[in-house]
Amino acid sequence: MNDSTPNSPNPSPIRPNKSILTILKELWQATFQWFRDLLNLKEGANNEDMIKLEIRNNKKIRGSNAWLLMCSIMIASLGLDLNSPAVIIGAMLISPLMSPILGLGLGVALNDKKSLFIALQHFFVAILIALITSTLYFLITPFGQLTPEIKARTAPTLLDGLVAVFGGLAGIISITRKNSSNAIPGVAIATALMPPLCVTGYGIANWNMTILLNSFYLFFLNSFFIALTAFIIIKLLNFESESYDPKEERRTRILLIFFSLLLILPSANILYDLYNQRQEYLKAQTFVNEMFPKTGKTRCRGHEFLTPDTSSTQRLLVLELLGKPVPEDSIKILEGKLPKYGINNTRLSLIQNTNLGLEQLNLMQLELNNLGQIAEKLENVNEAKSQQEIEMDRLRARLDSIASDTIPFAKVCKEAKIVFPKLDRVSYARTKQNDFNSPISEIPVFLIQWNPSKSRYERTLDEQKLYNLLKVSADLDTLQLIPY
Repeated sequence: MNDSTPNSPNPSPIRPNKSILTILKELWQATFQWFRDLLNLKEGANNEDMIKLEIRNNKKIRGSNAWLLMCSIMIASLGLDLNSPAVIIGAMLISPLMSPILGLGLGVALNDKKSLFIALQHFFVAILIALITSTLYFLITPFGQLTPEIKARTAPTLLDGLVAVFGGLAGIISITRKNSSNAIPGVAIATALMPPLCVTGYGIANWNMTILLNSFYLFFLNSFFIALTAFIIIKLLNFESESYDPKEERRTRILLIFFSLLLILPSANILYDLYNQRQEYLKAQTFVNEMFPKTGKTRCRGHEFLTPDTSSTQRLLVLELLGKPVPEDSIKILEGKLPKYGINNTRLSLIQNTNLGLEQLNLMQLELNNLGQIAEKLENVNEAKSQQEIEMDRLRARLDSIASDTIPFAKVCKEAKIVFPKLDRVSYARTKQNDFNSPISEIPVFLIQWNPSKSRYERTLDEQKLYNLLKVSADLDTLQLIPY
């Protein structure tokens, strides 16, 4: 007999309660699967054979690719010489330098020795074309100065390696997609490759080994990490190798790790040095802000650390000051405060803007007034070649002498020698200039002679600094600097 009444509802099944641990586990699995799908490289990837064909066909530098490379290197060299980032970026748009490097990564990942050999061959052909083109340009250019864009490629750091890694990542991922375009990844990779290679050509043209080695190291560092990124992505896509050998696979991994560390260490050391320099600069900035506030009578226009001699361990902190001069005894007091700001083993050198004192100004005003009175008398008397004209000429010569003496030549020379120890001689004179279109004018001229041990590269860097120092120290609006 059934005890349940016809009107009673059917009992619902009892669901077991899930534990918190089970819920968290399912949540973790769902989240992990979502991220896995989000970052799935195989999503939208092209056929494996098509990807291999794409990289292998484009890795050769010949025909149109060779011409495109020459054009892009020439444009990039112009951009470096003109210090124009826009022109350098334009060169990257047509650069075919990406393909051989991706071919290297593909050859190593697939253990395809034939493809690897061809990629290496055309990689070195690309380097040769680029170096010849950029060297020829910097040999014939009428400019050829060390611009900030060139200098930026002479201090390779670990951060530059990261640019190469992400540029290579963008390149190889784009190549593996359906309906991919080489333009965007080409620019990403050329960013890390084109400018350093052009700067190497600049180093060869000027025979500057420091620039040559540093820029080529940056190029090789970036090339290696682009190829390494391509190798890793192809491995993640599980491409089928040409021949699989576990021992050779293990040996390849060990070699890649070894070369990665070998290339990273120098760049990491340079990055560490740059970081320390930045910290020293910030310490000096704090010192300047507290000792020479903007509201004070003496203000600091700029500061820089210099090492007077390669054999010296003591540095110079050079401050360019404007306003009221700092007395000699106060300089010693300021120098004693440097260790409190973490600036050790450093001497203080001040480049002070020399203003005319009140007595000198009054004396010059008196001379001008006297000269004006004599000129007025001469006009009234109207006697040609009179004694008063002779007296006026004498006073004019004296006034010119006073004006020229306002340049503290001895002080200027002393400051220049402190900042530039390899400066052997400084001569000063005022020369008359006539361009036949405007009145005859006088121009201050400084003749400088460097020590023969100073290289052409060092002279080029220091002459602009010396020009600025002389303008500030001598309180001149313009001057002419002539090395001999």
